[in-house]
Amino acid sequence: MAFCKYCGKELTEGSLCSCPGAIHEQQANAQAEEKYLYTEDAPENSGAPVSSTPQPTAYSSSSDGPAIRRVDTGINDRKTDDGSFKKFGAMVAAVLLVFIIILGSMISGSGYKSTVKKYFSSRYSKHGGKTYYSLTLPQDCIDELKDDDLWRDLVEDYNDDVENRMDDWDRKPKFRKISKVKDMKNSDLKDAEKYFYSAAVMCGADVDEEDIQVKKGYAVTYKFKNTEGDNDKTTVYAVKLKGDGWKIMGEQSTSFYGFDN
Repeated sequence: MAFCKYCGKELTEGSLCSCPGAIHEQQANAQAEEKYLYTEDAPENSGAPVSSTPQPTAYSSSSDGPAIRRVDTGINDRKTDDGSFKKFGAMVAAVLLVFIIILGSMISGSGYKSTVKKYFSSRYSKHGGKTYYSLTLPQDCIDELKDDDLWRDLVEDYNDDVENRMDDWDRKPKFRKISKVKDMKNSDLKDAEKYFYSAAVMCGADVDEEDIQVKKGYAVTYKFKNTEGDNDKTTVYAVKLKGDGWKIMGEQSTSFYGFDN
């Protein structure tokens, strides 16, 4: 004969009491069994639930009893891995953003400089006619010359002239470095617009004066070795035409308009 240890009720063999104390104990035992799974060394018929699905495990041991395998779903580890991956991705994105900004700055800052160097090379090359006129004429003018089949003749005449003058050179001029860069004044920018508008009109292009807009410009002084091998320098104006990109106003145009160096 058995009795409930909580309420003292007489119980038949194998039965459970329904008093609050007994029910609380039963719930506590059930939760403990769900939380832990015993290893293969655990006593048989222990009543521990067995999972049929392999689970990640973490082991602990005690001198007082068998090793216990604690069920670990791996959720915490996955959260840590995902967090690390997100942090790494954010770091890579930040590095790429900085690189793009720096690269953009380098490209925008050196555009007029590379244009000046191309201009210099075109002046001393027997194949520089196309580059020279592409850098010194507005696109409307170039398009009009091409429509009238005058572009090829203009380029070829330029190349022939340079080739003829090369016979008088002691050596081919060599670009050394840009030594001075100065922002153009607003009045100079307006004069540059007039210059390129006049060039377009002379080519027969159908343009209005407001179609030619200079967004920015620099007076660029560069040093070079001349045809006699001596050190020399000159100043040109690099201007950015809206829709055309960087153009060069050479010595002739700058002296005509009287720009300040």
